[in-house]
Amino acid sequence: MKKVQLRCPAGNIEAVEGAFNSGADAVYIGFTSPTNLRNFSGLNLNYEDARRAVELAHERDKELYVVINSYPQKEEIKSAFSSIDQAVDLGVDAVIVSDIANMEYISKTHPDLPIHCSVQTGSSNAEVINFWKDNFDVECVVLPRVLNVDEIEHIVKNTTVEIEVFALGSLCTSYPGRCHVSQYITGESTNTKGVCTSPKFLKFKENEQDVTLLLNNVALNKIEDCQSCDSVYQCKGRAGSDVVKHRKDGWDNSFIVNKRHVCKGQFVNASLGTKGYVMHDHVILNTLGILSRLIEIGVHAFKIEGRQRPSVYSRESAKIMREAIDLYYSNPEKYQYKPEWDVAVAGMFPEMNSSVGPYLGR
Repeated sequence: MKKVQLRCPAGNIEAVEGAFNSGADAVYIGFTSPTNLRNFSGLNLNYEDARRAVELAHERDKELYVVINSYPQKEEIKSAFSSIDQAVDLGVDAVIVSDIANMEYISKTHPDLPIHCSVQTGSSNAEVINFWKDNFDVECVVLPRVLNVDEIEHIVKNTTVEIEVFALGSLCTSYPGRCHVSQYITGESTNTKGVCTSPKFLKFKENEQDVTLLLNNVALNKIEDCQSCDSVYQCKGRAGSDVVKHRKDGWDNSFIVNKRHVCKGQFVNASLGTKGYVMHDHVILNTLGILSRLIEIGVHAFKIEGRQRPSVYSRESAKIMREAIDLYYSNPEKYQYKPEWDVAVAGMFPEMNSSVGPYLGR
């Protein structure tokens, strides 16, 4: 039995090293450019750090991938092609792309560079996956988080392309590559700007009783019961799950702990008089309990979400998944979820509920 691979995120060189040290088989990064949908200040790798990341991977006989998953507009296509050239110069093991123009450019200009289809392509059936294979020799496809196990198994049986599935990390309700909620509010497409987590649209309206978070002046959440400490104010909602920080001399927009996406906007139900999240509560995808089932249907790789998270997350999430994968292969018939993993996962995602997403049914 070929062992399933563990592929982990990294937003900086420390995260790359931490993920490899914790057992990642591959790490995926983004360049400091608009060619990826997590193009935020202080995140992603410049050329020198990316070169070092490739070295770290190959020193360990591991792999390093670069994410080029935006849908470039007319004025951005040259930059996308340039990033692909840069990835080739660095000697990366694959690029993770969404746009069909990027796939065509790679197949014609760099035919030896492995192509992985990003989750942003929304490839959810064997027919489209085989189209990518037949036309661009795609090696791997990352499936969107909208499929159940039986559907994934059907895809695996009907394609020769490697299938990668998300195993741990944030669970978004939007169909990857087709989210229009953020675009409606901000006027910028998620698929070109990654706007659903962009801090530039976030503002804070503060008074003595509460703080209101706004996205492009649309209220998403109101946080009450503010408490102060020496260096920062920590504002927690009544459930304790909403946390933002600001300096005493004003809100620090460059570092936002609370990430209120549009789809997570919290509002009061006028009929019931209760407050809740309209589309999506605080939920994480955690497949550790069904890991054996996913391996047995033949998926090629497990993907951990979260390039935007701190380096400790890359290290600790890789450590948990590595332990679980190795435990399965040591004795597949007796694989069991370890209760202590709950504590570790909860530490990475404070006060968020775990879910297996759609894997066991929608």
